[in-house]
Amino acid sequence: MAKDPYRFFRVEARDLLRQMGEAVLAAEQAPAPDLPSRLLRLAHTLKGAASVVRLPAIAAQAHAIEDLLTPLRDSGDAPGRPELDALLALIDAAEESITALDAPSAGAGSPTSTPSRPAGLALSAKRIDAAAAAAAASGPATPDVSVNAASTSGADASGSSSATDPEQEPADDPVGGMLTIPQLMPEELDGLLADIARTQGHLAPLERAGLLLRELRGELQGQQEILAGPLARIEDQIERGARQLARELVALRDSAEQLRLLPASQLFAPLQRATRDAARSQDKQARLTGHGGDVKLEAALLNTVSGALVQMVRNAVAHGIESPAERTAAGKPPQGRIELRIERRGRDVLFCCSDDGAGLDLDAVRRKAVDKGLPGAAYLDDEALIDRLLRGGLSTARRVDALAGRGVGMDLVRDTADRLGGRLTLHSRRGEGTTVELCVPLQLAALRAIRLCAGSVSAWVPLEAVECVLQRPVLTGSHVAVGDELLPHLSLAEALRPGVAAPPPRSALVLRAGGQRAVLGVDSLDGVTSVVLRPPPALLPASPLISGLALDAAQQPVPVLAPEGLIAAARQARPRPVAAPARTGTILVIDDSLTTRMLEQSILEAAGYRVHMAASAEDGLEAAKRERYALILCDVEMPGMDGFEFMTRIRADAALRDIPAVLVTSRNAPEDLARGKAVGADGYIVKGEFAQNEFLAQVARLVARSAQGVSA
Repeated sequence: MAKDPYRFFRVEARDLLRQMGEAVLAAEQAPAPDLPSRLLRLAHTLKGAASVVRLPAIAAQAHAIEDLLTPLRDSGDAPGRPELDALLALIDAAEESITALDAPSAGAGSPTSTPSRPAGLALSAKRIDAAAAAAAASGPATPDVSVNAASTSGADASGSSSATDPEQEPADDPVGGMLTIPQLMPEELDGLLADIARTQGHLAPLERAGLLLRELRGELQGQQEILAGPLARIEDQIERGARQLARELVALRDSAEQLRLLPASQLFAPLQRATRDAARSQDKQARLTGHGGDVKLEAALLNTVSGALVQMVRNAVAHGIESPAERTAAGKPPQGRIELRIERRGRDVLFCCSDDGAGLDLDAVRRKAVDKGLPGAAYLDDEALIDRLLRGGLSTARRVDALAGRGVGMDLVRDTADRLGGRLTLHSRRGEGTTVELCVPLQLAALRAIRLCAGSVSAWVPLEAVECVLQRPVLTGSHVAVGDELLPHLSLAEALRPGVAAPPPRSALVLRAGGQRAVLGVDSLDGVTSVVLRPPPALLPASPLISGLALDAAQQPVPVLAPEGLIAAARQARPRPVAAPARTGTILVIDDSLTTRMLEQSILEAAGYRVHMAASAEDGLEAAKRERYALILCDVEMPGMDGFEFMTRIRADAALRDIPAVLVTSRNAPEDLARGKAVGADGYIVKGEFAQNEFLAQVARLVARSAQGVSA
């Protein structure tokens, strides 16, 4: 599956449009003079987020909403029914464009191809104007959504072969019907997750109340005997209530996310039925056992691979398992054994189907290829011959029947691997059996994980890969003694921040994956929880050490480590390089847009910087007073204090005035640039014109300048 560059944007954009729609509907019931100002802030945030992910059509739609609202705000008039109808039409048009992001582009050959711009994003300004003009007369139009277009076209293209090819699933096949897994409603789940995130915002007043009570207790020392006890109890109750609410929200969020996922064990019963029916049709005996059913995967992925898995087990019966008489003569039990194993491997999920049958007779396959006149077939080595067999057109079956013999079975499995961006491999030993592996990338998966900390670095590692935990491990060179064995050691801090020397570990985990072991050194362990694994952002450089990301209780992304990659890195056993100079200081990112914050954080952390984030200028100002930052990146258009006012305040503060600060905004008018320079900004970055290399170069220059100022 392709990485989704718009997933954070979709969540934020839908929430912004929902807020706008609710505000407009409320204004129809009661006058709302402040409606234009509120909607302008929301529309501007949407425009900025769309510019960041390079969706100019949606940015233009948000700009059209601004154009409609600006005269109303300037005049101070409450919007009337025509304006409200026009606003709803514009909001509907923007929602249609967001919905189009969920569907693959027309004509896309594979779900794993890079997402092209959806057709819905081509909504022109002319269409927006027409929708606004017609809204009062006819109301918002209902978009025409085509469901399963790709599936329908695929069915049309292969209709003739489906009607005549016995190896393909017939319409009345009971197994195919059993493999239909119900789809969930991601829009409802996304809304639930957004509500949970907003509810978490209610924790801040509780925390402020606790702080206020502590201050009050300090001011009333003279009455301490009377008030100290009750105040302490109230403070404790508030803090315990806030912690409990935070825990419940995390649990609720995780439960909501996992509603999208289904256990892989749902595949086992239908595949066991497919094995039974195939064996009966061949006068054979075979039994399928499944392993890894607790792995949770997206329903869409399970539905997609189910047909390929049916073909794999049927192939095992038809081409692998011998007749009872042949098995008895070979010293095997009459009943053949087929095993389906499902497991996570880093960013992928592996479906492994193995049997204890006769294995491939490659000489017979080669002769059949020569008989069919395939060019160079007589000179193919075993690996090339297996690859040719997987591409279809060859069959090892002795006769053509409803189950095998036409040479298209494994071609269907390979087509599934290609469509999902995965890979298909086959290994066989004559007389011992065959193993077919289908490995495809994950979009979402649930797993139990343990959280690790090392300095400012935090990460999760799958619990299934942890063999044991060591306290105060003793390093022998670059190894740690575990029992009678010396295992290679890798520091978590050095793994995620190459070139940064790490102190001796306080704790360590012994990891096992792929038949190998290694030790991962950490400072502390922070509990075990269930997390939903997501693919890394498209802008984040690929790393063999990271399987994906998962959100913590504060909705911040935390890397989920790949045990195989960690073990491979530890076993390289290279001499420790001389530590490179560390990046100086920490960068503060201030933006009310989740999309922009996530983008800037991923780019800066990939470049080696430490990053703190704030969702408002007020929070950013408090953070800047608590900690010395090497650089501040601040959005301009935010609710409450905007970026210009923030810049004015820090330049007026003697403790903050020399910190380099850059304004990041979607506003590129000459007067805005001049105002940014006037308030003391060291740079001005326009979101729609964002260039990563230039951005990092500017950051490096300003951070270096900040370091020189501190040393002076």
